[in-house]
Amino acid sequence: MPQTYLDQFFLIDPANPPAVGSALTVTKLTMTDQNDDNDFDRFNNDSVNGSDIISSWPGDRVTVNVPGVGNVTYTGITFYLANGQRVFTPTDGQALESGTFVRSTFVNTQGPLLLSQLGPPCFTIGTLIDTPEGPMPVEVLRPGMAVTTRDHGAQPLRWIGRQLHRAAGAFAPVRFMAGALGNTRDLLVSQQHRMLITGWRAELLFGEPEVLAPARHLVNGDTIHLQPGGEVEYFHLLFDRHEIVTAEGIPSESFYPLGPGAEADRAIQAELHTLFPGFSRTDMHSRWQLARPVLRAHEARLLMA
Repeated sequence: MPQTYLDQFFLIDPANPPAVGSALTVTKLTMTDQNDDNDFDRFNNDSVNGSDIISSWPGDRVTVNVPGVGNVTYTGITFYLANGQRVFTPTDGQALESGTFVRSTFVNTQGPLLLSQLGPPCFTIGTLIDTPEGPMPVEVLRPGMAVTTRDHGAQPLRWIGRQLHRAAGAFAPVRFMAGALGNTRDLLVSQQHRMLITGWRAELLFGEPEVLAPARHLVNGDTIHLQPGGEVEYFHLLFDRHEIVTAEGIPSESFYPLGPGAEADRAIQAELHTLFPGFSRTDMHSRWQLARPVLRAHEARLLMA
C-alpha cells in the first residue's frame, strides 16, 4: 500500500547549479513510497509531489550561505523527476536553512533515499505515562520528575521537547485503539515511535524475547491505523539512557536522540548539547545505546501476522 511523507527540499540540481548568490529557499514536498518498501528511488513508481522519480543521486553536496550563520554544506540526494524538476534533500542529519547558493558537487552513481531519514519518535498530548506517583499526562511532566522505566525503575527526566505539526504525511500519528496491544485507552504516537513487542513469537522468529518495532510498521488498517487531519502536538521524553516506559498501559521507547530525524533537528541538538556540554558524537553513541533490538518493516509485519 502506498505511503506518503513530507520532507525538506531545495529546488536545485547540484550538477547544473544556479549562479553564485542565487536564493535557495526551503520547500516542503510530499514523497510517496509506492510499494511501501522503505526507500525512494526510480523503481516501483516512487514519486515526489506526485511526479515520478526517474533518477536519484545520493552523495550530492550543496553549500549555502545562511544569514547570521555563514556557509553550511549539506550532503544529500538529488531526485530527477518526470515533470522536469530537480530537487535536493539532505541525508546527513541536518535541517535545511534558506540562504544563497555558494557551490555544489555531484556524483555519478545512483541509489535510494531510505525512509529512516524521517521523523523523531514521540508521544502525543494527553498520553498517560506511568510514574511512581501513578499515570500522569505527558504534558504535565517536567525535567527532574521521576518516570517508571522497565529496566531501571524510577528515572528522572533530563529533557522534554514538544513540537506542533500538521497531522499529514510523515507527521500524521498512528492510533492504537484500546486493546490493540493491550493498551487501556487509545494511544497516539508518531510514525517512527517504537513499541515494545514481547512473547514467544518474537523469540521464535528473531531469537529475542523483546523487540522494538516502529508504529507505522504495525499498522493493520483496523485497530492500528494512521490518523491524518488537523494538528498534532508531539512530546519527546529524554533520560540518561534509552529507556522503555509505559504509556497507556503498554511499553514503548523513550526519546532516542541519535535517530536521523532527531539529528536533523538543530533546535533539539542545540538543547542536547546544552544539557551534555562537551559530549562528542562518539560519547553520545556510547551513552544512548538502543534498549532493545529494532525490527525492520518486513520483520515487524511477520511478527504481527
